[in-house]
Amino acid sequence: MAGSVAQAAMVSIIKCLIVLVPILVLSACGSTIIPEVPTAHEPGQLAKGEDVFGTFYVYVPTTVSDKPEILVLVHGTPPKDETAEWNAEYYATNWIDFAEKFGYILIAPAFNQEDFSSRRGDHALSGYRGLFGREIGADEWVLRLVKAHQQAFGSANEQFYLYGHSAGGQFTGRFLVTHPESVKKAVITAAATYPQPSTEVDWPFGMGELHTDIEWDSDTIRRVDIVPDKQKWLAATQIPLTVIVGLNDTAILPSTLIPGQKGKNRYVIARNWVQDMAAFAEANGLESRFKLELIPSQGHTMTGLILYSQEALVSP
Repeated sequence: MAGSVAQAAMVSIIKCLIVLVPILVLSACGSTIIPEVPTAHEPGQLAKGEDVFGTFYVYVPTTVSDKPEILVLVHGTPPKDETAEWNAEYYATNWIDFAEKFGYILIAPAFNQEDFSSRRGDHALSGYRGLFGREIGADEWVLRLVKAHQQAFGSANEQFYLYGHSAGGQFTGRFLVTHPESVKKAVITAAATYPQPSTEVDWPFGMGELHTDIEWDSDTIRRVDIVPDKQKWLAATQIPLTVIVGLNDTAILPSTLIPGQKGKNRYVIARNWVQDMAAFAEANGLESRFKLELIPSQGHTMTGLILYSQEALVSP
């Protein structure tokens, strides 16, 4: 038995360029110990990792330093007939040249439909967009993946860079107001909703409290009790964030999908949110570090906005 497990692990290392840990370990009292995250160690190869909570992709550049920066890429809703895994791999692939040029380690989690509601915006209160998850919060999974790679590459406890497009941009905005201490710099492109600095709008669309049950399926109901922290919202305004939207991204969004938002299309909603966060910061004696970029001739496209996103991440 032990020999077959070791052989299977070796095959997986060769195929995926991932260092694996045992799948399941039981403590003396019978409780389950969650296995550590597998971490990639082969520079120049896009590696597929299988964590207990889902699939993710990692790219370690050949230019990796002794204490590398980490950039998390959060994908949008997968195209029709494609999976979240395909989408995460696609994002990572498009950022490889950037990673090589600047030495960033890329981590692209795949927020699948079953565990994170990657496709239906009205399922599980927006699913990973609202930081929710069946077994682990989408935000907590990102922190778990980052921590594992920071420890493996000598940059433990450092802040990391965060990028999200569309639904991934919604995730990014909410991650900033719940974990501002973790993020060094961020970029949001083409998001439809943002966490409004108002207690009159309930989480995940605003700063209001949320107390409800989320039914992932008939067998899985999770209780959530969320009390947003105003001080973390304020701390988020001190993170350098660039919000980027194409001026051709003019589709009118159904009101049921954008509760609490000011505007009916993505660039108007983005403009008003950046302004409202600036006013929120100023009312509390701070100056917001958020800025907005509206890109001519571009619509709702990750690849069309990618160069602007990359420039924003490395600009002073």
